[in-house]
Amino acid sequence: MREYFAGRETYDLGRIEELIEKSEVKGIILGDLFCQKRMFQNGIADLILLMDRVLASKKEAVYQAPLYVTGRNLEEVTAILRLMDGYKKESCVIVQDFGTARMAAGSYKNIRLIWGQMGRVRERRYSDEFLQFLKERGFTGMETGDQELAGRLYSFGLVPFFDNALLQYQTLGRICYLEYETGRCEPELCRQGCYSLRAGGEEYEMTIDGYMLGKKYRMIPENILATVHKKYGAELIFRKK
Repeated sequence: MREYFAGRETYDLGRIEELIEKSEVKGIILGDLFCQKRMFQNGIADLILLMDRVLASKKEAVYQAPLYVTGRNLEEVTAILRLMDGYKKESCVIVQDFGTARMAAGSYKNIRLIWGQMGRVRERRYSDEFLQFLKERGFTGMETGDQELAGRLYSFGLVPFFDNALLQYQTLGRICYLEYETGRCEPELCRQGCYSLRAGGEEYEMTIDGYMLGKKYRMIPENILATVHKKYGAELIFRKK
């Protein structure tokens, strides 16, 4: 049976103990992108408690850092990283910004850096230069659900952390340049991503200014999971099981 990293929507101590007992679970991903109270009943207090439990077990701990690390939550983030590093065992942190990455790489020697799927760049596709940049900045892997990208990561010496359920979302700004100039929203006049999705009638959950208004997952077929695991040495992340 293949090993995988378990990522769940919510956690309590009972669920953590259940995952620790599963032989196929290689590690456990803890941390909410937006607010810890969505994942844990007691917020950051439970995150620290349950992270400590995972670290004390034989499972690998993975910390999903918040989407936005600011002065408001910086001390919480550093507290989790200090806790993880103090166990002197291999663990990972998934980040979406280079400020957090630099802090983690510079201060915590036992924590591997993983670039998260929410760490977007201006272009829709990741260039070879960007992947090389990740490697030079100390990243060892990248989260993805794209088979072609997994192969490119492998060629750069980066480990694909491949999700079995890829988060689907769409971010719309407060105003579009086309709508600003013309006063109307006409998809046929614009071929950019946001209007193309509207024109195609695709169903996407949305975020406004960073706040996710619901979300859904696109399940990755089992044959693709098997291929990337065997061909590219991908670490599998099971968010839905």
